Amino acid sequence: MSQVNIELRKTSSTSQLVIWILVMLLLPVIKFMLIKDNYVFYRQLEVFLRVNSDFVPLLFPLLMMLVYPIRFVGEQKYNFLTYVGARITLHKYFNAKLTTNVLCAFFIAFGMVFVPFIFIMYVEPIFGFIALEDAMGNPIPYTTFEQFLPFGDLTYGILYSMWVGLNGALYATFGLLLLMITQKPLTALTTPFIYYFMGMFVTQLLDYEQFSTGLTIFPFSTSQHPLWTVLVPFGVLCVIITGLYIKLRKKVNSGYE
Repeated sequence: MSQVNIELRKTSSTSQLVIWILVMLLLPVIKFMLIKDNYVFYRQLEVFLRVNSDFVPLLFPLLMMLVYPIRFVGEQKYNFLTYVGARITLHKYFNAKLTTNVLCAFFIAFGMVFVPFIFIMYVEPIFGFIALEDAMGNPIPYTTFEQFLPFGDLTYGILYSMWVGLNGALYATFGLLLLMITQKPLTALTTPFIYYFMGMFVTQLLDYEQFSTGLTIFPFSTSQHPLWTVLVPFGVLCVIITGLYIKLRKKVNSGYE
């Protein structure tokens, strides 16, 4: 059995599955209950957009820390790494951890968006919890990623959920790499959150919100921008993570302590 499979089996405990379900569904459910009788909607998609505003974008990096990185804190606390060398090299061990983290974070972040999308677009209309209004000539706002709608609602939902999943995997990896390098849990787990908010603040201050770290993942409080704009903060985050991974490898090669 590969080390990744071992890590996945260790991770799939009942308590961890409960945490994952809460991370995926709790905030969207709360948001849906808050908006269903308090907003006017012209399109079914607008319900989905509203559900994914406020709570999820605000807490996104912190939620990703709960998926997998926080588990590594316990291993550091009890000096578990001291016993790893007898069974497997640290390079393989850390790579297995990082791979497991990417898989878990991607699917949880994907589900956080895709499950509400399926419910709102295909299940909710059957029950009619929300009545759509006629636009009556009122302007209908369109957001980034709606460029995929001509290919079908489901295609849009899958592609957009994959985008959130990729970003979730990056932020979770950001935190986990910092944990492995610094061995300072509070600093490591909060730095991605601080980076995320600083990115939003600076881009808004400079009037470049189309490159915001938050709005390029959850673009529901701004106008539609070209799809290429979302790749700018994504690319910056990839560079940061690549640099952290190189630093981790150097630390392992020089004698990890």
